Amino acid sequence: MRKHLMILVAMLTVVACADNGQPSEPVVKIEADKVVEGDMRKPFYGSFSPESSSPDVVINDTEHRLEFAGWGADDPMFTLSFPEEGNYRRVILKWTMGSEGKGPASYDNAVLLYVRNKQDDRWYELARVFTPFGGLFDAEWEKVFHLDVTEYAHMLKGDTEFKFYYGGFDATAERAHTFRLGFLCYEGESRVLGVESIYDSSLNPNTGYRGWAYGVEGYDIEADERLGRRELNIPSGTKEVLLRVAITGHGHDAGYFPSRPDYEVINAAEFDDNYYYFIVNDVQQLQRGHIFYSNAENYIQQGTYSYDRANWAPGNPANVQYWRLVRGTTAAEKMNFDMNLEEFCSSFDVPNAEGVANYIVSVYAFYMK
Repeated sequence: MRKHLMILVAMLTVVACADNGQPSEPVVKIEADKVVEGDMRKPFYGSFSPESSSPDVVINDTEHRLEFAGWGADDPMFTLSFPEEGNYRRVILKWTMGSEGKGPASYDNAVLLYVRNKQDDRWYELARVFTPFGGLFDAEWEKVFHLDVTEYAHMLKGDTEFKFYYGGFDATAERAHTFRLGFLCYEGESRVLGVESIYDSSLNPNTGYRGWAYGVEGYDIEADERLGRRELNIPSGTKEVLLRVAITGHGHDAGYFPSRPDYEVINAAEFDDNYYYFIVNDVQQLQRGHIFYSNAENYIQQGTYSYDRANWAPGNPANVQYWRLVRGTTAAEKMNFDMNLEEFCSSFDVPNAEGVANYIVSVYAFYMK
């Protein structure tokens, strides 16, 4: 009898009880510097869809001409109608690059596509795509990409608003870049409980182009209002936090990295090899993000299409990266989060100088059940 009582006491010390008398979820111990894990999802799919079955819902858009809207101008907006009660296990965005007139415009410029989330009335970057050097292409040219945007499925219900930004000045009466959207939706239960915007350089840019200047004294990208410390409010039932990180480098700055005395800067930040670092609950993580993308297999264009760049390639979607925050519980939790770049000293003293090193940044946390 005494032996049985000792076993029962030992069991009670292992399994905690909730207030309702039911055993609560055991808390899994996680090493503090291993909270962040890489997600192996490919950043985008080429000219084919990764799904073999036919989509249950297809939404097609009209063609949009890409031209600079003007400094301080509102982004062009449009609305697409999705089923009101849509519930999707997967959503693929079909992005078709095209042209108006005799062919695409000349240069590789950023296109940022945003969707309005009706739940919090905020705009979220859905895709970032770069136009090609278009001088070799004629009026019939087009290029199709498929991007996995499943985490945005809960935003795609009923009449849904979109807007887009184009950072180029190359559209003419004879040649212009265009894009056309299609949404391939596969029915099933969505895993998303909610979403939180951690960083978004398009909200308060200091370069004039939706980005944050890098290494300009007094305009630090690491300042609190830019890549500062944030608190995540993780809702109950969250099994994993999926981080979507879109960071692309731009500019041709001739500054220097203090910690790289023998390194020759190559037009920072567009052509420089760089990293970003995570700090979670005040502990720097072992995993780090590489801000670099090989263009060795890029398709033939004019210009510097084959040069490696800071997470992007002319004529392609940006290299979006995904990470998981490992959790030991599904209970509601607050977690502090920070993202850092290596120290850089710019050759410019104002953030909007022509050629200043800068990064366009959006980092979102999707709470997954």
